Amino acid sequence: MALPDPVPAALFDPPGGFLDAWNPEDLVYFALNVGDGDTQLLVLPVRAGEKRRCIVVDVASARKLADLTRALVDADRLELHPELFAIVVATHPHQDHIGGMPRFLDAFEAQIDELWEPGYFHPSGAYGEMMRALEDNDIRHTQPAAGMTRFLSGVKVTVLSPGVSLRHRFDSYGIEINNASISLKLDFPATRVVEEGENRRLRKPSPQSLVLGGDAQTLSWSQVLVDFPQLGPDRTPVNQALGKARGLVPLRAKVFKVPHHGSKHGLSLELVEAIEPKLSIVSSVGGGGRYAFPHRVAVEALREALEPIASNATGARTSDWELGIHYTGARDDAGADLGTIALVMSPTGSKRELWRLGDADTGAVDLSHARRFTGPS
Repeated sequence: MALPDPVPAALFDPPGGFLDAWNPEDLVYFALNVGDGDTQLLVLPVRAGEKRRCIVVDVASARKLADLTRALVDADRLELHPELFAIVVATHPHQDHIGGMPRFLDAFEAQIDELWEPGYFHPSGAYGEMMRALEDNDIRHTQPAAGMTRFLSGVKVTVLSPGVSLRHRFDSYGIEINNASISLKLDFPATRVVEEGENRRLRKPSPQSLVLGGDAQTLSWSQVLVDFPQLGPDRTPVNQALGKARGLVPLRAKVFKVPHHGSKHGLSLELVEAIEPKLSIVSSVGGGGRYAFPHRVAVEALREALEPIASNATGARTSDWELGIHYTGARDDAGADLGTIALVMSPTGSKRELWRLGDADTGAVDLSHARRFTGPS
C-alpha cells in the first residue's frame, strides 16, 4: 500500500468562500470522501433559460450525496426539478459503487431523468435492488458503450469504455466485472461552431476536460487506447503556416479520476502519458482498508508518468500534491482530514480551483468548512 503525502496546512486558505467562488457558467466537480468507494457529482453550468442540471457517477453512500444535494439546494446553487439529475451513472455493479444507488433512486426518483449502467448482470443484493428501484420508479435506462456521446448544458460527455467487443462478451465468454466499468470523458465547453459575423469557425479544443475512470482495468484501457488513438501533430512548415499542426488528442484531459481507487490493475504508465493530467484524484481511505488502496505500484506508475525519474540518476522524489495528485482520504500535516474534493472550473480555462471540505469518510459534508488549496492546480 502507499500512504498519501501529508499536504501542508499552510497551503489552504481559512474555511469559507466556497459558494461565492461559483459563477453560473462554471462546471463544479465533487469527488466525495466515502472511503474505498466512489460517489461523484458534477454540477453543470447554467445556460440561458435553463435550470442547473447534474450528473451523478456512482453512489457508494446515498446519505452523503443526499446531504450534499440538499446543502446545495439550501444554498440556492441547485433547485429540485424533474431533470436535476440529467444522467445517473452506475459504472459497474460492485457494492462500493452502487451500494447506495437503490436508496438514492428511491429518494430522488422525481428528479432523475436517466440512468446508465453497463449491462453486466451481477447476482448481488445491491444490483437487484438497483434494478428494482429503476423499474419501480420508471426511470429511463441506457446501456452505453465506447463512442456514445451526449451533449448537456454545453458539456460534451463521451463514453470511453466498455469497448464494444468487451460489451459483447458480458453474457458469453465473460470478462472480469471491473472491465465492464463505464469510464467517461467530459469536455467543457463542448467543441462547437462559433459564428463571428458572416464567418463560422470551430471552437478550439475545450480548455477544461475530465477523464473519470470508474474501476476499468488494464484490459479495458488497452481497448480505449485503440478506440481513441492519439494522433500527434504534423509540424511541417506548411502545416504550421496553415495553422493545422494541432493533431487529435481525444484522451488528453486536465483532470483524471484515477481508476479503481489506485489499484495495481487499474493503471498503466501509457494511459497516464496519453491523458497528461494536471490534477489526478484518487478515491480511497489512503493506505488502509480492506484492499490497502492505493497500491504502491499504481502510485509510482502515476508519478513516473507525471515526472519521469527512472531514466535519470537523481531519484529525487517530488511530493504527491506538487504533482497534482490528491486523495480523498488524505490529511494535512496537522493531522486534519482533507476529505471531499471539489473543483470549480471556468469555461475559459482561467480558473480551476481545488477545494477540500474537511469531512471524514463517515462524516457529514459541511460546505462552510471548505478550504481552498493554494498550491499547483
